[in-house]
Amino acid sequence: MQKINTILFDLDGTLVDSNQLLIDSFEETFKCFYPNNNNSYQDYVHMIGPTLEETFSILENNNEKVKKMIQYFREFYLKNEYQYIKIYPNLIETLDKLKKANFQLGIVTTKFKESAIPSIKHFNFDQYMDVFVYLDDVKHPKPNAEPIYYAKHSLKNTKQVMMIGDNPSDILSGKNANILTCGVEWSLKKEKLKATKPDFWISDFKELIPIINKYNKEVI
Repeated sequence: MQKINTILFDLDGTLVDSNQLLIDSFEETFKCFYPNNNNSYQDYVHMIGPTLEETFSILENNNEKVKKMIQYFREFYLKNEYQYIKIYPNLIETLDKLKKANFQLGIVTTKFKESAIPSIKHFNFDQYMDVFVYLDDVKHPKPNAEPIYYAKHSLKNTKQVMMIGDNPSDILSGKNANILTCGVEWSLKKEKLKATKPDFWISDFKELIPIINKYNKEVI
């Protein structure tokens, strides 16, 4: 059995609590482009995870309008980003321990690089991560396996890899790439996430290292 030596993380909703900002960004976008819409809170929750293009293209056939909606969404998000988002408890301490133990770490997101970088820089994730996979980097985003393969090929000596995420697409991407997966208790789609049957489950980042220790049969 190969020991876990590589951990990949989703960004929004996994490392950073940006869910309310995402929901508000969707709501403001729909207010602008569809003033008479009657979407519910759960409708907006359901939109979190897929790419913006996928989400808006389901509702709108006009490609130019989709592009304008995406731009509006991003502008609202970036304008309000630092007022809303925060990192989840015990995350930095966990990343620090993993990094000192020579684990390879990475972020795999469905955001474009331009949209993801502000959060990554703001929370200093770049000092911990060895690889970043953005929407720009792949033709087929999560739940396809391509983002995981991209991350693995960008790293050296990946043994056993674990993908951690709050969205079903995170877990399915990991399963499609034949790696270990881990769901998080704080997911807004918890029941759907559980239905994908991740290999592990955490309710706090402080639980991650004990899980790895048990799997690897050694103490970090």
